[in-house]
Amino acid sequence: MIKNQFSKNIIFITGATGYIGKCLANRFAKMGGDLILTDLNLIKLKKLKNELQLNYNVKVYIKECDLGKITSIKNLNNWILKNFSKIDNFIHNAANTGISKNVDKSKNFKKQKTSYWDESINVNLKSSFEIIKSIYKIMQKSKNPSIVNVSSIYGIIAPDWKIYKNTNLVNPAVYSVSKSGLNQFTKWLASYLSPKIRVNSVSPGGILRGQNKKFIKRYISKTLLKRMATEEDVVNAIIFLCSDMSNYITGHNLVVDGGYTLT
Repeated sequence: MIKNQFSKNIIFITGATGYIGKCLANRFAKMGGDLILTDLNLIKLKKLKNELQLNYNVKVYIKECDLGKITSIKNLNNWILKNFSKIDNFIHNAANTGISKNVDKSKNFKKQKTSYWDESINVNLKSSFEIIKSIYKIMQKSKNPSIVNVSSIYGIIAPDWKIYKNTNLVNPAVYSVSKSGLNQFTKWLASYLSPKIRVNSVSPGGILRGQNKKFIKRYISKTLLKRMATEEDVVNAIIFLCSDMSNYITGHNLVVDGGYTLT
């Protein structure tokens, strides 16, 4: 891929200070893209902005936003439309797992609350809808606009509960439901926004982040490539779907799981 593939592009990333978000921001900046970054924590956003501007010759714009609240999303959208005349790439990376601070409650289906659903549906699905609805017209001014929604393999398959046994890891129902909805929304958008804007999704498998050793061993045994994913694995797929290399791809859900969903 050309080093300056995204030179003069404006790339808008939600969930920018998370594991994938930071990796994405660095990769796009390395390839010459100017960045719009949003997340919950302004201090973390400022730190990320300083790091990016120290390492790369790009512009970085930050905006604190709680994607779980419609008023906060509206403020973000108004700020975007006031300050930018075009956006080339939008990556909806922010996610809420639906896991409460009390893990035991989340593991018990009977105790999974509607409030968990509201939080996750708002962040994972409704915020993508609200933002894209607001920015798609200025995205049409780009030469090759692309939207990527970051989904999950749990938007296409059910969990294997055996790999979670005797661990503190959970998989609430709403996470799967919200990601499944995001996959379908991606297809709907691809149809509605064609032919000008391409819309795709990426569904990562489990990413290695120091999980319980039992979980890791069980998870790896179910993958064809015999390892969990890295942030780079996921980011490579997103970069591809934003680049000229995927000019004839839209409405697609790219599964990045090492073959987990095939076993």
